[in-house]
Amino acid sequence: MKQDLVRILKDIFTSAGYSAVDSYQHDLVAEKNGQKTYIKFANHSDIAEVNSFINMLTDGEGLYVITGRADRDLLQHAQNAGLRVWGRDDVALQIGKAVLADIEGSAGELDLLGDPVKKTVSKVDEVAQMAINAIFGGGSVKEEFLEPESSLMARMSQRSERTMERAPERMPEREPEREPEWMQERFMQRAPERVNGRYAERVPERVPVESPAVMQEPPAPALSPDSIVLNLRGTPLKVSKDHAISIAKPHILTYQDAILKLVPFWQYDYQLKSEQRYRSKIVDISGEGSGCLNALNGHGEDLVLHDVRDSIAIPDVPYELRQSMSTKDEARKNMLARIIDEHTKDLRFDNTQGDAIISEHKRFKPSLSDIHLNIDLVYVPIWEVKGPRNSVEINGYTAEILRNPVDDDAEFV
Repeated sequence: MKQDLVRILKDIFTSAGYSAVDSYQHDLVAEKNGQKTYIKFANHSDIAEVNSFINMLTDGEGLYVITGRADRDLLQHAQNAGLRVWGRDDVALQIGKAVLADIEGSAGELDLLGDPVKKTVSKVDEVAQMAINAIFGGGSVKEEFLEPESSLMARMSQRSERTMERAPERMPEREPEREPEWMQERFMQRAPERVNGRYAERVPERVPVESPAVMQEPPAPALSPDSIVLNLRGTPLKVSKDHAISIAKPHILTYQDAILKLVPFWQYDYQLKSEQRYRSKIVDISGEGSGCLNALNGHGEDLVLHDVRDSIAIPDVPYELRQSMSTKDEARKNMLARIIDEHTKDLRFDNTQGDAIISEHKRFKPSLSDIHLNIDLVYVPIWEVKGPRNSVEINGYTAEILRNPVDDDAEFV
């Protein structure tokens, strides 16, 4: 069903004048008038996927499309982070608008992601219901709205085989020249407003907004009034000193001291696409990935950093600010070399000449121009809890005990 929905929405965006292309990292990328929108589809809402999608948005906007049941708090969290969110009803509404505009010959003027344009909507609800039933199944629809001259309708009708007769009681009367109030409220909630360089959701005063429930890591402990705010891009400190000591005690027996360290990591994500030809064969080299490199020793780390902020608040305690041992260019070269090495393929080709079989070994590796790499320096708070014979390092963001020391010369458990 997801692939069908991707194709349908791609047709709709294309008919509305958008440049819509498939994406390896996302599902679709739609662009119009120089504004890019990255689109991600999901059958069910997932906090990890939402946070990962948010972190991947380096430019443009994000549109998160959920076709199944969605948690209201998670949707509110996504909207607060600057994402547009289309639920099941929103998808049907946008499909209905696009189909109606295509019938009227004004599809090229339709702005699916901009502010709503008020117009007569006497058939929008019927077409929207038809569209959602065509995609998800269920419900009923009259065939009189399937105009043969509509190219978009023709494309959509090929993806649906279910049509039933609409029950009369499901067809409320509407004033043809007036936009329904629920549609106005929905569009008001979706209207974007640029805040601090990116779009956030503008919610009207008459729509109550509840505070989202806890969906990520535990909230950071309350800081004293004399806390220090450091102008560093990094993750928040969510583990107090006492909490870190309690985590470390089983490993050090006797506590002696605890030091807060701010350790730099190179956070990266990349996409790779390359096709190479050898004789009559085409070798596809593609992939994507993300992760962190320790900026002190260059080791790869299994860290997932969702909540990266422009400043870090820490308690007024002694701390160590570690400096990166590599520049951004050096880290980029290191990562590109790792990516090329990881995606290099050694293939064997067997050819028959008479009764003899001749084997050839060929190596294929991507070039630098095939790789799109994003890299950024992020600081992570680390508690080092010392005992009489060893020490334990604890991630101050996730409360996890680190398996590898952040310093090459660290005395570790």
